Amino acid sequence: MKRDYANYQVSLKLYLRKGNKALFLKLSDNDFWDLPGGRIDNVETKTPLKKILDREVKEELGTKVKYKLGKPLFQFRREVRRRGIYNFLTVYEAKYLSGEIKLSSEHNSYKWINPKTHKFMKTDFMSAEEYGTFMKYFLRRV
Repeated sequence: MKRDYANYQVSLKLYLRKGNKALFLKLSDNDFWDLPGGRIDNVETKTPLKKILDREVKEELGTKVKYKLGKPLFQFRREVRRRGIYNFLTVYEAKYLSGEIKLSSEHNSYKWINPKTHKFMKTDFMSAEEYGTFMKYFLRRV
């Protein structure tokens, strides 16, 4: 018997590196770690992914931040329980070039973290899958 397909909203995130550190944001509504970026809007079905990601980064970090976009690094799924939806997220590498960070209301703080030395906890992320994906990526880079 054929089952229905899963429905996901698609998100693009940026793993923004500055030297050996990466930019991590804290979500305002639940204090989990997050990366800059967000969902593809319904009017962006033909918009290049790079432009969508750039729009999201400007919305969340301000218009002054400049970066050089790299390739996709990893993917994971995230359940947004309060909305009853699921996101499928692709994380792209990027090199921070310049600009002052001005957070939107979606995040309450940020920190440049060396992921090889920082002690991340499962409770810092929305799910065990998200935590495991990040840790697998960081361990592969050691």
